[in-house]
Amino acid sequence: MIPVWFVYVGGFSLVILGLLQMKVRPSEPGDSLYTKFVNVGTLWSLLCATVGAGLLTMALGYWDGPFDIMKPPPPPKSRRHRH
Repeated sequence: MIPVWFVYVGGFSLVILGLLQMKVRPSEPGDSLYTKFVNVGTLWSLLCATVGAGLLTMALGYWDGPFDIMKPPPPPKSRRHRH
């Protein structure tokens, strides 16, 4: 089980990373919208922000996630040995 505080920190950091990457992208003053935003760096920024938003929804309890990482593991099954 992953601690909730770790998912919060990871989610916030990925959202902030993605948004700041979009903000500080280098561009020339006369560049078109296509030149500014249609590239691999923008795709990576959107991916980071999306994964961060997904982690935050998991930390807040709105989504269980694809792998159920927030649920505690099941209790161990003990086997009785017959003598």
